[in-house]
Amino acid sequence: MDNNLRLAKEIMSHVGGVGNIASLNHCSTRLRLRVNHEENFDVEAIKKIDGVLDVVKAIGGFQIIVGNNVSKVYAAIVANYDVKVGEEGGRVAGNVFGVVLNVLSDIMGPAVPAIVAAGLFSALATIGKLLGLAEESTTYQIIYSVSQAPLYFLPFIVAYTSAKHWKLNPVMTIALAGVLNYPSFTALVETGTPITLFGLPVTAASYASSLIPMILTCWAMSYVNRFIEKYCPDSIRYVMVPFLTMMVMVPVMLCVTGPAGSWVGTLMSYVITWMNNTMPGAAVLVVGIITPFLVLTGSHLALLPLVMTEFATLGFDGILFPAFIGMNFSQFAVSLAVFLKAKNKSLKSTAFSTGITAFLTGTTEPALYGLCLRLKKPLIATFIGCAANGLYCAITRIVTYAFGAPGFFTMLNFLDPTGARPNNFYLSLGAVAVTIIVTFAATWLLGFDESGFEDETKKADSAPKKA
Repeated sequence: MDNNLRLAKEIMSHVGGVGNIASLNHCSTRLRLRVNHEENFDVEAIKKIDGVLDVVKAIGGFQIIVGNNVSKVYAAIVANYDVKVGEEGGRVAGNVFGVVLNVLSDIMGPAVPAIVAAGLFSALATIGKLLGLAEESTTYQIIYSVSQAPLYFLPFIVAYTSAKHWKLNPVMTIALAGVLNYPSFTALVETGTPITLFGLPVTAASYASSLIPMILTCWAMSYVNRFIEKYCPDSIRYVMVPFLTMMVMVPVMLCVTGPAGSWVGTLMSYVITWMNNTMPGAAVLVVGIITPFLVLTGSHLALLPLVMTEFATLGFDGILFPAFIGMNFSQFAVSLAVFLKAKNKSLKSTAFSTGITAFLTGTTEPALYGLCLRLKKPLIATFIGCAANGLYCAITRIVTYAFGAPGFFTMLNFLDPTGARPNNFYLSLGAVAVTIIVTFAATWLLGFDESGFEDETKKADSAPKKA
């Protein structure tokens, strides 16, 4: 039996039945499930499955960490079980702040691959310039276009992912995003003259590269669309539901949710500017210290609106991705120390694979859950390494110029394409060195008890194999 199919079947045998899954989705390393009855979801049994790194209780559901093969496990579940895929658009229990973080993570998660690819193309454009590629050349222009397109059209991407979250028609939400970015409307905004719709005042704001306005618009649309569908007769539903939805949502978007989202973005910009002017480096230091906690709880994606605001207003990010140099390369350092110090062959093998993954791609969950949580003390070393990186970044004020989790393939994002910070890239390599050295030393000195890992390995080896 294919290993991904085997893992999918074993997971499904402990979730409380197919009917207990309210929704199923995945990110880069985790299956994200919302369940109807948590008491029927056997967390401990799932944790013991060979191939499952851990199970985390999150706002409104569970996250099963399985590593880089998560998409294949997800596909195996969808192919063999009648589960509700995508994010559930219903109400989620929990405090308001936690629910907002969870919604942002759900919406931004599917958008990350396109934005990461754009970041890599941005690095290619910068390298091309350094090697003498003329900015006027068509090759450079195309590469640069690829690097900017996902960010410029972010409202359309977010419109789609928000539609998936709130169970809306994605074509309708994309059409609304088109209204905000249509040339005629943007031309009205640029004239600076007052804009009205049916006598209602329309805020003159640019919505290119923004995401919060569309998130708020789609949230409001989920209520409007539900109300219209409930009361619209079946005989005219096909035509009237989309028409009435647009009739209501265009004024709401232009006069309420769009401006509100724009104001939130402006406020975030002011806060970032204030922090950078009054407490230089404080934000990256704080975020650097708590990055392991953010990843453990799966809430790091909720900070992406902050990053996008930085890129839109400053042209770079000086908080999240510099802080994540510590998170990502600390897991390489932990893996390297465990690989060199451990005696258990299975543990060495795990450390080798998790270290390569963290170093090359910046994917940390395999090391974080496969090593740090199991061996305990390496998690302390991780916090120490992240704090050291946060302090270093606070002092050196390094920034990144393109979107992408820090790793071997994305460190070129720290190259300054403008030339204003010629030492930025070299200082970022210094952050990598500080993180690796401090975390490796802390892991080595604190040590770890590998007997628990040995016991788990023996249990896995002695467990009866399923057909």
